[in-house]
Amino acid sequence: MDIIKKLSHGCTLDCHDCCKFNVYTKGNNVVKIEGDKNHPYTKGFICKKGMAHLDRLNHKDRIKTPMLKVDGVWKEISFDKAIEIMAEKLTYYKEKYTSKSVMHYDQYGSGSVLKYIGDIFFNFYGGVSRHKGGPCWSAGMHAQKYDFGVAKSHAIEDMLNSKSIFVWGKNPAYTTIHTMQIIKKAKEKGIKIVVIDPIYTKTAQIADKYVQVNPGTDGALAIAMAKIIVEDKLYDEEYINSYVIGFEEYKKYLSSLELSFLIDECGVKENDIRELVDLYTNKYSSINVGYGLQKYKNGGNTIRAIDALGAITGQIGFSGGGVNYANKVYPSVINSDPYNSQSYGEDREFYVSNISKFIEESLKNTSNKVNYASDELDMTSNKVNYVSDELDITSNKTDYISNELYNLSNKSIKGNIPIKMAVITKSNMLNQLPDLVELERVFSKIEFKVCFDMFITDTATLCDMFIPCTNTLESEDIIYSSMTNPYITYNERAVKPAHKLMDEYYFFMELAKKMGLNDYPFVEKRTYLEKVIEPLKRFDKNLDIEKLKNNYFTIHNPVAWEDKKFETPSGKYELYSESIKNLGISPTPVYISNKYKEIEDKNISFRLLTNHHADTLFSQHFMDKKSIAQAYINRRMAKKVGIEDKDIVILRSKKAKINVQINIDDGVGNYIVKMYVGWWKKHGNPNSLTDTGISDFGGQVTYNESMVEIIRQN
Repeated sequence: MDIIKKLSHGCTLDCHDCCKFNVYTKGNNVVKIEGDKNHPYTKGFICKKGMAHLDRLNHKDRIKTPMLKVDGVWKEISFDKAIEIMAEKLTYYKEKYTSKSVMHYDQYGSGSVLKYIGDIFFNFYGGVSRHKGGPCWSAGMHAQKYDFGVAKSHAIEDMLNSKSIFVWGKNPAYTTIHTMQIIKKAKEKGIKIVVIDPIYTKTAQIADKYVQVNPGTDGALAIAMAKIIVEDKLYDEEYINSYVIGFEEYKKYLSSLELSFLIDECGVKENDIRELVDLYTNKYSSINVGYGLQKYKNGGNTIRAIDALGAITGQIGFSGGGVNYANKVYPSVINSDPYNSQSYGEDREFYVSNISKFIEESLKNTSNKVNYASDELDMTSNKVNYVSDELDITSNKTDYISNELYNLSNKSIKGNIPIKMAVITKSNMLNQLPDLVELERVFSKIEFKVCFDMFITDTATLCDMFIPCTNTLESEDIIYSSMTNPYITYNERAVKPAHKLMDEYYFFMELAKKMGLNDYPFVEKRTYLEKVIEPLKRFDKNLDIEKLKNNYFTIHNPVAWEDKKFETPSGKYELYSESIKNLGISPTPVYISNKYKEIEDKNISFRLLTNHHADTLFSQHFMDKKSIAQAYINRRMAKKVGIEDKDIVILRSKKAKINVQINIDDGVGNYIVKMYVGWWKKHGNPNSLTDTGISDFGGQVTYNESMVEIIRQN
C-alpha cells in the first residue's frame, strides 16, 4: 500500500514571492499542494497561480509525446526521432550558415536553475542568436545598476520599521501577496500607506493617500518631489557628502525645470506633491517600485529619478528606508555556469523589441551559394549598431529606434547571417511579445522552428516540431527569487514524468551526445546542482543539497546597502554616472516628456495599459478561459465613446485590431484602456496592438506606449 509522502518544493512561476510548498504524494500521484507553514517568508499561504501547478500537471490537453508537423498536420514521433531531427538540423545549419543561424529564445516560463539548460547547450554548440533587453524589468534593472551597482532590496518585513510606505506603480494585492500582508500589518501599526498609480488598484483601496498620476509621467512626479526637497532644503547634506556623487549636477538640472511644467506633465496638484514630500522626508520611508512604470521610452530615467529621492534624503542603507525594485542577491554568488559553457562560443544579440526586424533583416540578400560558415566574411559595416547597450532617446528624432536595425552586436560576429532555425524554451513568445501580427508573419519565414512546452500554445502552433517538457512537480531543481523572497529552495521531484526525456535537462544531454559535443557535462542533476551551490559554502561550510532540502537558507541582509558600500565604479551612490555619460546619455536622471498632448481633442486615442491579474500570470492561466478578452475603461470615457458596460467593441491600433468586451471600472484613469496580459490569440490578445519601441536604456519593451482607438459595433 502506498504511503503519503511530504516533499519540499518551490513555485517556479515568474513571481515576486517564489513561494515554498509542501507537496504530498501517494505513489506517482500528487494529492495535495499547500504552503509551508514554517517557512519564514511563505508562512503557509500561497495563491491560486501556485495551486494551479497541480491542475496543469494533470490537464487533459497536456502533450506528453514529441510531434512533427507534416503537411501542416501534427504527427506523433518518438523522443529518439525528435533528437535525431534536431541534431541533423542543428548540424546542417551550423555547417552551412554558422551556429548564429540558429535563434534560441527563452524567458521566464520557469524560473528554476536547470530549466535554463538550453542556454548551456547552445553555448557548447558554439553560440547562437539570442535576445537582450526584455519584456519585464530591464530598464529598471539597468537604472539601479548605474545608481547602486546592482539592484538590492530590503526584506519585506523591514517595511514595519518605516514611517511611510510608498507603493509606486505596483499592485501587490495581485502580484505579491506576502508583500501585501506586510503592508496591511503596517497600516494596522499606523504606518502611512501611499499608492501612486494611474489606476485605482486593489492595493490603492487600503491606502491612506492615493495619487493618480498620468501614465508615463512618474519621472516628472519624482523630479517635482526632488525639486521641492532641494528648494526647501529637506535633503540630507551629511549623507550626500559621504555617500553620493553628483548632487550638485542634479541640483543644477532641477533648477532648470519649472515646477508648473512638471505638475502639468504628471497631472498631480502641487499641494498633493508637497504632501508626498512631507510624508517621504519624515524618515524613514520605504519605496516599493513596480515594473509597469518603466515600460515606456523614458523607463530607465524614471527609475533613476525615483532612486534619487532615496539618495538625496539619506534613506538608502537604513532600516525602514530603501528604494526596492529587485533583489539580485544570488546571481552574483551561485555558479550558474559550473562547466564554463560560455567559453565555447559567443552569441549574436538583438533587442527583444526588434525581434521581427532582426529576423527579417537577417533573411535579406542571403544566398544558398554563399558559405556563411567561412572565416573570411567581412564583419564590418557602416550601419549604426542598434544592439549597443543603451540608446539616446533625448535627441529630436521621433523614431527612437532607426529602421536600419540590426547590424550585429559588438560581441559577435559575421555579416548578415540568416536565421534558419529557432528553438523556443520557457516562453510563449507569440503571446507575450509586442506587435504579434508582424512577429507571426516574420517568424513563419524561419525554415525550422522547435517549441518546448507542456501545451500547444500560440507559439507552438506556428512551429514545426514540438517537444513536451516537464511540469515543475516532475523536476528536481533549485529555485530562488531576484524579487522579494530571499530564500533559496530545493525542489524535490514529486512524481516521474511520462518519459525521462520530457525533462529538458536530459533531452539536451542526449542531444549533445548525438551531436558529439564531447565537453558537455554528462552528469546527473544532483552533481550539477551541487556545483551550482558550491559558492554558498562560504556562508555555510556544511551546505549541500540535502541540507538545503531540509532547512530554510538565505544569504540576504534584510537592510540593503547597510554598509553604504555601493557596487558602482566609485563605491558611492552615483546620482551622476560616468558609465551612462560614456554611452552618450544624460549622466543624471532627466525627465523625457511622455504626455500625449491634445489627447482629449483627438477624442479617440486611449493609452493601452496591460496589467497582471491576481489569478493569472502571463499566458499560463488563460488557456481554459472561454470568453473573449476583457477591457476596462471608466464611466466618463464610456459615455464619451458612446458605449456601455458589457458591450463588445473593437480596439484598433496602428498594428492590428481585436474584439473585446468592455467593463466599466471607475478606477481606471481618463483616456486609458486597461487589459490583463495573457489573453491568447483565440480570445483577442492585447499584444497584437502593442508598441515595439525600446526604453532609454536596458532594452525594455515599451508596451505602455501603445495607443488604441475604441470602435463601437452597431
